[in-house]
Amino acid sequence: MKDLQELRDQSNRASVELLFTDIEMALTFLDLASTSQDKSLRQRRIGEATKAYQFIRSHIPTVKLTTSEDIAINRKIALLKLRLDSI
Repeated sequence: MKDLQELRDQSNRASVELLFTDIEMALTFLDLASTSQDKSLRQRRIGEATKAYQFIRSHIPTVKLTTSEDIAINRKIALLKLRLDSI
């Protein structure tokens, strides 16, 4: 039974890392959008950041976060949302 719990814990850890990576990726897309002179490329990057934001929001309830992870991810999500809303 312990092996199953270890697998669940490893899966959760990987999912948490994926969410943090996705947030950083979305913020990078917004950085690229803000520096692009090409309007269609800018719109694509904003769209990619928006999709990442939606993915992150929908998957947060499926993972177990530590208190510090919860604080960090919510701060980053707030920053991402603020940047998306300001475009």
